[in-house]
Amino acid sequence: MFKRVSTKIRDALITVAWPQTCHLCGQMVESFADGAVCAECWTDPAITTIFFDKTVCSKCGLPLDRTSVRQSCGRCDGFSFHRARSCGLYGGALKASVLFLKSHPHLCPRLKGIISETFSINRAELSCDVVIPVPLHPVRERERGFNQSGLIAKVIASKFAIRLDLHSLSRIKHTERHRAGMDQIDRAKSVERAFTVGRPWLIEKASVLLVDDVFTTGSTVSAASETLIEAGAARVAVLTITRAFGH
Repeated sequence: MFKRVSTKIRDALITVAWPQTCHLCGQMVESFADGAVCAECWTDPAITTIFFDKTVCSKCGLPLDRTSVRQSCGRCDGFSFHRARSCGLYGGALKASVLFLKSHPHLCPRLKGIISETFSINRAELSCDVVIPVPLHPVRERERGFNQSGLIAKVIASKFAIRLDLHSLSRIKHTERHRAGMDQIDRAKSVERAFTVGRPWLIEKASVLLVDDVFTTGSTVSAASETLIEAGAARVAVLTITRAFGH
C-alpha cells in the first residue's frame, strides 16, 4: 500500500518538475516506470506477441509461418551463435525506448520487466554461465559516455544471479555506423574481425549470453560470437531487446 502511494506521489512530482512527452504520440508520460513512452503506447500487443505467441526459428528466433513444417528459417545457418531471441519487434514502444537508450543511460522499469520476462520464458535456450554485452569501440563509447548493451546485461545478471563480464570482450575495429541501406553482406564485412577477447580464461568452456539492443541482420552478434568461441567459449546464445527484419 505504501509503495503504491509513494509511486503515485513520485510520478506526480516528476510530471510537474520534469514533464516528459511520449516519443510516439506526444501525450504526457505520467509514470516514471514507462520511460520515454506513455502507458497507452506500451499496450500495443503486436510488439511482443509476434515473438511469444508464434512459431519461431529454433536458432535465430525469427517468426515463422504457422503452416511451416520447418523449425529453422534457413537464413541463419552460417551464424556462429547457438541461439538468439528478442523481446519484440523493432517498432512502437520498444523502438522508441531503444533509440532513447542510445542517448540516455536509463532502462525504465517497464522495459526491465520485459527483458527479464523474455529471458525467463527462453531460459532453456539462453542458459548461460556468464552475461557479456556487445562492446562499443572505445572511441564510440567515449562519444556516447556509456554502452547501452552493458545496461541491458546488468539487468539480466542482477535479476537472475548470473556472472557479469563487462571487460573480456572488446571491440578493436572502429566501424562506421550501420546505415539502413546496408545489406547483410555489407554489414558482415564491416564487423569482420572487429572483436577480440582479452581474458580468455574467464570464458573458457563457459556458456555465454551475449546481449545487445537490436538484432538487425545478425552480423554483429555472429562476429562477436565467433570471437568468443575461438577464445574458448563452449557456446554463445544471444538476447536483444528488439528484432528488426533485416535478414
